[in-house]
Parts: sequence; structure tokens; C-alpha cells
Amino acid sequence: MTPNPLAATDPSRKTILVVEDDESTAQAVAWHLSKAGFATTIARDGLAALTTLKAWTPDAVVLDLMLPHVDGWSIIRDVRRWAPHLPIIVMTARPDEGERLEALTLGADDLLRKPFSAKELVARLDTALRRAEVLGTGDPTEASMGDMVIDRDRLQVRIADDVAPLTPLETKLLWILAEEKGRTISRDEIFTRVWGGERPHGDRSVDVLVRRLRRKVDESGGNYTYVQTEHRVGYRLEAIPKAFPVGRRPRR
Repeated sequence: MTPNPLAATDPSRKTILVVEDDESTAQAVAWHLSKAGFATTIARDGLAALTTLKAWTPDAVVLDLMLPHVDGWSIIRDVRRWAPHLPIIVMTARPDEGERLEALTLGADDLLRKPFSAKELVARLDTALRRAEVLGTGDPTEASMGDMVIDRDRLQVRIADDVAPLTPLETKLLWILAEEKGRTISRDEIFTRVWGGERPHGDRSVDVLVRRLRRKVDESGGNYTYVQTEHRVGYRLEAIPKAFPVGRRPRR
């Protein structure tokens, strides 16, 4: 196995893999992250990024979408199979909203439109890196509903005894909904509590994140649906039994 290329750096520094084919952009991003206290390494194409990620795991990835050999969407899809909790910050100049939202749907934690400021990148990266720590603090550390158990300390969600492969962002959304169990939370409030700041007009990040969460907890093998929609208001967490065919009984 290839050793961590940053192993010789201060172990207290967070390690960031920057995946960008444009040399000047890659060097600029790496320089600003280094100035902010991160240890960085660069992959100049998608294949090199996957090779690096399968050899060692950084603390986070800053990823361009348009890459030679393997594009950013494919990298997100592949990485989420074996590293569901690795923070991925996408940076893109793509004007197509559908393509940007696809990156979030596949499991990216956040997305920045090029050009962006170094301060904004560092702030988004800090937020993504803190999510796991935020989820692991405070009391209570476990919540249950229907046949779902949310273990905040272990960043683990179990549905009918099966572990749901949630990302930290999806787990954070689920915990926020669990804290307000039964109360409908608006998209604006969800955005503020998940990402911080004010939700931009027309932003669909909340809906994309909710769809991701639903696929993993509502479309699982459990006996309930959990993420309920209040039309024109927002979302709430409530265990509602699924409708089963005649003669079929839910697991107990």
C-alpha cells in the first residue's frame, strides 16, 4: 500500500486532498489551505485521485467536477461506497444547476461555485470537518423511533438492526429532525442548522439532502417511513408504518 504522502507533516494538522486538473487553480487552493493550517496534497486527474484515496484516507477532499480520465461525479459515487463519512467539498464552474445538484445527490457535503474566495473555502471546509465532532457531543447520544436507532457518538444509524450508510451531513440532518421529533421544520431553519447562514433564494440543497436521507432510511428494509413532508412548510420526523401486502407481516 502506498504510504500517506503527508505522514511526515505535523500529525495534528488536518490532511486535505485537492483534486483539480488546472495547475494554477490547484496550486492556489493548496497554498491557501496550507496558510490556513492544513496539510495538502494534489491529484491532477480523477484516476490519480482514486488511486490516492484507495491508498490512504485524508481528512477531507476538495474536488473539481470536470476532470480527465474519471470525472468528479464518478469519484463521489465510488468513494461513498467505502468512505461514507469522508467530507467532500465540490468546487465547480459548471452553470448547469442539475449537474451541481447531482453532486450533492451522490453524497458531496458542500459545493462552491467558481470563482470563490479562499476564506469561504476554508470556512466551508472547517464546517465539514467539525460535523463529525458536533454529532459526537452533548446529551443524549442516542435516539430511537419505530425500528430506527440513531447513535450520535458512533455516527451510526440502524434500521431494523441493519446499519444505514449515512454520511455525516445526512446524520446531522436526521439528528436535527429527531431533536424536533414531530415538529415540522422549515427549509430555511434546516439550512441554517445544517450549513449555517441564510438560505439563498431558490436554493434546493435542503431538498436534495432530504432525498438522500429518505433513500437510506425510508426505502430500507424497515417497517416504517420516517421523513415526512408538510406541503409548503417543511419536513418532520415521524415513524409511520409502511403499507404491507395482505398476508405479509412486518418484522418484529
